Amino acid sequence: MGNTFSLKKWLLIVLTTLMAVVVLLAALTVFIGYKVTNPTIRLLHTNPHNVGLDYEDVLFSNIVDNISLSGWWIPSDQQSLFQNEKAVIFSHGYGYNRTEMPFSSLELAAAMHEAGYHVFMFDFRNSGMSEKAPTTFGGNEKNDLLSAIRYVHDQKGVENIALVGWSMGAATSIMAGAEADEVKAVVADSPFSDLNEYAKNSFHYWTGLPKSLAAGTARAVEAIVPTFNLEDVRPIYAATQYNQEKGLFLIHSRKDGAIPYTESEAIHSHAAGSELWLPEKGGHIRSYFHYKAEYEERVLNFLDRTFKKYEPQIVEARYFT
Repeated sequence: MGNTFSLKKWLLIVLTTLMAVVVLLAALTVFIGYKVTNPTIRLLHTNPHNVGLDYEDVLFSNIVDNISLSGWWIPSDQQSLFQNEKAVIFSHGYGYNRTEMPFSSLELAAAMHEAGYHVFMFDFRNSGMSEKAPTTFGGNEKNDLLSAIRYVHDQKGVENIALVGWSMGAATSIMAGAEADEVKAVVADSPFSDLNEYAKNSFHYWTGLPKSLAAGTARAVEAIVPTFNLEDVRPIYAATQYNQEKGLFLIHSRKDGAIPYTESEAIHSHAAGSELWLPEKGGHIRSYFHYKAEYEERVLNFLDRTFKKYEPQIVEARYFT
């Protein structure tokens, strides 16, 4: 009788302990899910004046949920009378802002400006000077970017737009660019191809959790943010919209430890009109830092070739006697 009581007591202790562990793991997963959707907000410590550029402070709203977004409009003074105006919109990576990345986005903006492009730099939700709202790794950020595209088109009158994005911003640019007719070209540096699959295989990089728990964290985000669905964040499917007319230039370091370069290779295989550059060194979104001159040359060459397809054709006048 005493042995039976001891066994039941032991089983109860084991069961209670297991339940406590399950509850603790679930709570930890939800807590980290909250943390990854609310990364530390980096403030702006510089502005375009520091690289010799005039700019305009801009506030605009997300066209879906009305989140307030902050940006800079950097106008070019080199637009030609015989060419359509062109603008480039930058999209930063997860946990960064329009200027705080592992390289100087303002230096790249200056190179774009010198080449004759208007530049629009803005902060996604929960970043920089934009309104706080959960980060969703490209889910709701796609509408942030579509809202930036509409602002540049409607308020600045620019019909030919290129997107340049890094990491989360690269994935978001591919998706938004596929939907917006105004976008003629996208430069995507270090994107993931499918958030659902990426979360299963690599989300531990961002959370510090074992791979099995990290994948659950991504699902927890869906519970924290009801409007977010992992299945909606799939740049690889949007890539099919890039053909010989709408250009896509993928850049991805072979040494990227956060998002493997094979993610860009997968996107490239689905986009008939895409180009791919795989620098040998650089790490995650560090190719511009390591290959600054070549990076600028390749990006500007790609944009120039793509935008030439949309320039008005000037017919040579012929005179008859």
